[in-house]
Amino acid sequence: MTTGGRSPPHTPSGSEAEGPSGDFGLAVGSAIDGLRSARLRVHAPLLLGFIMLFDSWDSVVIAYVLPSLMKEWGIGPAAAGLLMSSGYAGQFIGAILLGRLAERFGRMPVFKAAVLVMSVFALVSSVCPGYNSLLISRFIQGIAIGGALPVSITYINELAPKAIRGRYFAAFQFITISGYAVTAAASAAIIPAFGWRPMFALGALPLLLIPFVGLLLPESPRWLASRGRIAQTNKALVKLGGQAITVNAAAGTVQTVSPSAKPSPFGELFQPIFVRRTVTLSLLWFVTSYVSFGIITWIPSIYVTKFHMEIGESLRYSAVGTLIFVMVIPAVALIIDRVGRRQIAITGSLMSALAFAALASQIAPGIGAIVAMVMIGQFFTAGVSVILWPYTAENYPTSVRATAMGWASSLGRAAALLTPLAVGGLLALTGSIHIVFVIFAVLALIATLIWWLVAPETAKIDLDMVH
Repeated sequence: MTTGGRSPPHTPSGSEAEGPSGDFGLAVGSAIDGLRSARLRVHAPLLLGFIMLFDSWDSVVIAYVLPSLMKEWGIGPAAAGLLMSSGYAGQFIGAILLGRLAERFGRMPVFKAAVLVMSVFALVSSVCPGYNSLLISRFIQGIAIGGALPVSITYINELAPKAIRGRYFAAFQFITISGYAVTAAASAAIIPAFGWRPMFALGALPLLLIPFVGLLLPESPRWLASRGRIAQTNKALVKLGGQAITVNAAAGTVQTVSPSAKPSPFGELFQPIFVRRTVTLSLLWFVTSYVSFGIITWIPSIYVTKFHMEIGESLRYSAVGTLIFVMVIPAVALIIDRVGRRQIAITGSLMSALAFAALASQIAPGIGAIVAMVMIGQFFTAGVSVILWPYTAENYPTSVRATAMGWASSLGRAAALLTPLAVGGLLALTGSIHIVFVIFAVLALIATLIWWLVAPETAKIDLDMVH
């Protein structure tokens, strides 16, 4: 990455192209780009998107059950923050650990195992008798939640045809992020009538979808090619509706195939060739996630404790705000491949900074104006969050992509872990919500400057040529 935000990640040509699979890997990438099958263009993003909808559900459901738990179990702000952070602590570990495992064992085995654990502990959380058991259950579930997302996103990006990669990923992400809105809407209907336990139990529904993943989707052909597994790569391409690639140097079809014995070490992300982009992306992930998760996880409780709403009213406002959060994805999808990633991110970060600055300075008097500013902040922060996933994948080669996605996601989870503790601590110490909005505004402004000064554009970059 270079100052000024204009130079893309290194994209060598010919024999310098990244990847242990050499020309075979390039041929696989070209084959994926040319596929028009429903299995690749429709089934993959929709099926994984619906599964990951419940990853989003499980991630944020604690925000909507927390007001009820605080009353039922007599939990104060600090203890509530710790309960929220326990899940995000697990997600921090899972994002790094499962990303590494996906680099070694493949995307699909790790993804399916994570979904299984995530679903089982959704059921466990629904029957926890008290605070401590729920704290432990959410931590273990968090490991699976945190790992499933970067692995699935790595897989989706490796299947996405280059010309429509932004829209392709947006289709997957729209369904995934819809989990936030579905959780908010369901909580407004379910919790007042049936209590909080069914909200956790519903997070186990992906158990019904796991068999369809094995039936319809193969391992990532790009990952298989990077491991030198020619036969398995061709089987994967055929399963996706393509044709096998003939390895015949004499015919000039594919010139070289060199298998890689081991995945790249985690430390490679901080080698000279990657360190600048890794540091830049780490900062973007942390500050953006701090603001995003801070709003999502705390706003229902803030509405109740600081603006004196009834729980039902708070959940309804939160549901509307989260629906707006979700609707940003179709808006981004319409322009992401034309405008690019960088301009959207700069605009979104700046607008969210202005919205939170208005809340901090009390320019928005009255509950209606406050809710409106919160929703504006959510909308534009969501836009930046949407961009970060494909943008990160486009900055790294296949050999370290899952590791990089896991690292980036772990930074987001670290921010999500700290947000409940910091906000809960500030509210307990000062009793003022305005300092919280000041922090959100400053962090959004920092993100704006990073995108503007040092983040390059990556739209339509060839994943097989990233170095």
